[in-house]
Amino acid sequence: MRQHHPAAFLAGVLAEAPGMWPASTLGHEARRWGVKLAPMCINRSGISYRAESAQVVRAPLTAVDGLSPDAARGIVQERLTGGKFVGVEDFYDRVDLSRDTLETLVKAGAFDVQGPRPNRLQVFYALQTVAHARKPGTRALLGPQVQAPDLPDLCADETLWLDLETKGVSESGRHPLDAHRTRLRDVGCKPPEALRHGEQAWTAGLIVARQKPPTAGGFAFYVLEDGASRAQAVISPDLWEAHRVLLRDAQALIVCGEATVRGRAVTLRVLRLSELPLSHVRQAAD
Repeated sequence: MRQHHPAAFLAGVLAEAPGMWPASTLGHEARRWGVKLAPMCINRSGISYRAESAQVVRAPLTAVDGLSPDAARGIVQERLTGGKFVGVEDFYDRVDLSRDTLETLVKAGAFDVQGPRPNRLQVFYALQTVAHARKPGTRALLGPQVQAPDLPDLCADETLWLDLETKGVSESGRHPLDAHRTRLRDVGCKPPEALRHGEQAWTAGLIVARQKPPTAGGFAFYVLEDGASRAQAVISPDLWEAHRVLLRDAQALIVCGEATVRGRAVTLRVLRLSELPLSHVRQAAD
């Protein structure tokens, strides 16, 4: 299936969510197969991930945190019977959803290509205006004329973090480490796929899996992701004790260690480590 129908394969894997990998990791992995995620769209997305072509998978409405399958089905039914939504105001009048869910849909980019608003900030402004005028799911004879101010576009990293916070995946293909490339080059970091067997090197990655099995003698095993490449970082008991709080709370790590490479499987016996803060895009150079 992955060889001959890669988009259908990815759609099935994302819909069933088997194994340990988050949706964002599977999305980056799929780019190696030539498959990309199409953005969530209030007029095109359905209940589940769907292959739109041999190379494109459409993100579903249910990817949004807090939107149940029943609520997503109600949106699809309204779209079928009442026609496509022409903007966030039209959607607000026709669909009865909670304020929090409506805001999350906007933040997730579901209205990015619908209606006259060119960016998420303006769509969010329009939503707040109509939400203060009437309840959702009720058409009004007279309503406020929404004239959003000239709000700036979100930068690529701000959009990325909104996507990850609301859906757990970003269809842009951008990775959280992309905001830190200059900093990582200064440290001398290589991506996991560039590590050579037996060399001692620096690398970095988003933490996508953590294990510290009781049978491992105090060793911990972290999987670090940089785009479509990953490495397993083996952390000794001494390093664990020295950095216990950091390793518990960190989202990403910069590590130095000795690499073992077997094909695409990369393992790093960590000698030194540091946290790579990802809390805010504007702190990337700090």
